[in-house]
Amino acid sequence: MDIDQRSAFAAEISRMAKRYRNAGRTQAVTKHGYTVLFTGLGGNHVEAVTVTDPEGHQVRRADGWKVSETAEVAAFLWDELKKSKARGAERERLAGLKSVSITSVDAIGPAWSKEADRYHLTPEQLGQLHALAEEMASANVTVTAAE
Repeated sequence: MDIDQRSAFAAEISRMAKRYRNAGRTQAVTKHGYTVLFTGLGGNHVEAVTVTDPEGHQVRRADGWKVSETAEVAAFLWDELKKSKARGAERERLAGLKSVSITSVDAIGPAWSKEADRYHLTPEQLGQLHALAEEMASANVTVTAAE
């Protein structure tokens, strides 16, 4: 389904570029509500395009290309828009969480065998982790002192 939407999006943007090829600068809205701003439209050349989706995510490409290559550029922008939305959703999901790196080491293994993993914890989880680490450290001190 996403491939079909990508192709339809690319074809629609390409048709717009051809329709407004001598406009210089133009803005239009696609059938699905994407706002497309072309700048530097002249003859067979496009300088830049900015695409904004209905939710406000925006991508831009401004390195210049031929009007006939607009479908490929639009397909690339579709992919970038989807990546941007995914990154935004991930940032929103992680908002308020604390990022911690926890290193685990096998006590009898070589030092190079330690592995670090990154976790995103709520403040409550972070407090529980600190309490557990302190408990483990005090238990280790007790065991070491007994030896």
